[in-house]
Amino acid sequence: MKRVAMPVKVAINGAGGRMGRRLLSIACADPNVELVQAIEYAASPLQGKKVREVEPEADTDLVITSELMAGAEAVIDFSSPQGTSALAKRAEELGIALVIGTTAKDFEWRAAIKKSAEKVPLIHAQNFSLGVNLMFKVAAQMAKSLGEDFDIEIVEGHHHHKVDAPSGTGMGIASSICESIGRDVEKDLVYGREGQVGKRSKQEIGMHALRMGSEIGLHTVYYASEHERLEFTHRASSRDVFAAGAMRAAKWIAGKPAGYYEMTDILGL
Repeated sequence: MKRVAMPVKVAINGAGGRMGRRLLSIACADPNVELVQAIEYAASPLQGKKVREVEPEADTDLVITSELMAGAEAVIDFSSPQGTSALAKRAEELGIALVIGTTAKDFEWRAAIKKSAEKVPLIHAQNFSLGVNLMFKVAAQMAKSLGEDFDIEIVEGHHHHKVDAPSGTGMGIASSICESIGRDVEKDLVYGREGQVGKRSKQEIGMHALRMGSEIGLHTVYYASEHERLEFTHRASSRDVFAAGAMRAAKWIAGKPAGYYEMTDILGL
């Protein structure tokens, strides 16, 4: 007799946010997922509300709570750096796998979050879409193949509600490129330019952020020499591409041994 796989028990942290609400909807629609908890910060006006009041497409009687509890196999987090830090410690205590989509430019914070992988399985992705993860690899290969005669500039664009800049995806693209061509992501990125900045150095990679309207996610890498220019662009047409990827990651990582995993592991890239 064929063994029937049990649904993966998933908790969602930051359930009331833009990504959190899409995750609630996708979780409730997925027969391979059992939504066991929806979490928001303690002072949130959503505390105590039913999930379906927060996201009408999520048909469940669960209520919003303030802390991760035992019972989940994986928790998906799209919250804030402070919220993620607290969640990671709690997940370590409970032995729950972490799927983190919260982003920040703070390198020390990112390194501290990564330490949770010593105790639980962890994925901290700058972006959960298949196209973007392909972009990380291809953008790096393009930079390496084109060589030092090409200047590199990265432009990312998002909706006017986004509070951090540059985007995690933009930083992910920059990190991939820097690693491939021997640049330092902490020293060689230039964040916008203003005033008498002087001649562009060969080492620098420009990073620019646009905040406009309802843009879900736009990322372009420019490669320009004296004679030609290439533009490599990814544009998200729906926020569900990120939510679906995060849910796929949660189903994949549940039950894995402690360690740091990447979307390339899930996608076989």
